[in-house]
Amino acid sequence: MPAAVKVLVPATIANLGPGFDSLGIAIRMHLEIDIEPRRDSIEIAVEGEGAATLAADETNLVIQSMNAFFDHVGRRPAGYAVTIKNRIPLAAGLGSSAAAVVGGLFAARAVTGRSVPQIEMVQLASGLEGHPDNVLPALLGGLVVCYHGRADGELKYYRLDPNERLLPIVAVPRGGFSTTEARKALPAKVGFADAQFTASRAALLVAAMTAGAGADILSDAMNDRLHEPHRLKLMPETAAVHQELRDAGLPVALAGAGPSLVLVIPRPEAVTRAEQVRRICRERNSGWRVFVSEWEPEGARSES
Repeated sequence: MPAAVKVLVPATIANLGPGFDSLGIAIRMHLEIDIEPRRDSIEIAVEGEGAATLAADETNLVIQSMNAFFDHVGRRPAGYAVTIKNRIPLAAGLGSSAAAVVGGLFAARAVTGRSVPQIEMVQLASGLEGHPDNVLPALLGGLVVCYHGRADGELKYYRLDPNERLLPIVAVPRGGFSTTEARKALPAKVGFADAQFTASRAALLVAAMTAGAGADILSDAMNDRLHEPHRLKLMPETAAVHQELRDAGLPVALAGAGPSLVLVIPRPEAVTRAEQVRRICRERNSGWRVFVSEWEPEGARSES
């Protein structure tokens, strides 16, 4: 291992628009992990988002994932020093847990020097995090379609590049929300009309994201009837902002399981639309943060 290694992992947005449990995308907001070898001690430091609440010990998800990798390859180093610099808001629907899992795996791979194939990294990360539409964009970057094989249920994926003419705007409320609680809101069954509606919008969204469609097509494409209506009932403040943005004709959807929102905007409109989003959020007077970002074509990576 080199004297020091830096690992970068992008934030991700799962359940993109109508892509429940199937569409995820990486955005340019990163978890950074700096790791150095130590002879016989383990040192852990946490900075940035959640620094006051995230554990600086082996219960930290990054360290848990490192230990899972060590067990997988059958080698656990004597010591290391890790600094976790988190820029991804927690419990916000932006893939902070997926980034921690993937970052821990990449950091452990750097520490051990073991060459583990990409498919094994995918399997390890998916097993630890449980949401492939978050894990896969974190690993691969870009827009990823996740699905399972017909015969054996094996996780499969197809990666695409979103059109550079489009940009994400992310609106993050002050409080977070549990993904587990958000999933409890989902019904056991959905109506045929809702399933057909959402399937058509998911197909349209993939086409619109790769072709760089205009705001009118994107507004139609970001519509969902499988999970958003049920989850928004648990998030009244997010629901109110979501409705106002949709009434304004903007392409908006829950980011992941919420409570953040993501908008997909043609690049020339980004500055104007971001101010519009900020104004709507300010009217709630509740500490929303609004980011204009970029898609991240690169997934997790390490550098000396």
